[in-house]
Amino acid sequence: MNDPDHKGHKAGGRLLMWLVIALGIAGILLYTFSTRVAEPADEQRAPLNEVRQTAR
Repeated sequence: MNDPDHKGHKAGGRLLMWLVIALGIAGILLYTFSTRVAEPADEQRAPLNEVRQTAR
C-alpha cells in the first residue's frame, strides 16, 4: 500500500502532508472563532426563555 507513485514519492508522506494541512486549517479556524466570534462567559446574554427576577 505504501508503494511509490510514478514520481517515486510514497503515499504515506502525501497523506501526512494533507493531515498536517487539515489540522493547521482547523487550528486557525478554532483560534479565530474562540477569540473573535464567541462571547466571553461573563458577557453572555441570558436565554430567551429565562426571565429575570426584577422583570416579574
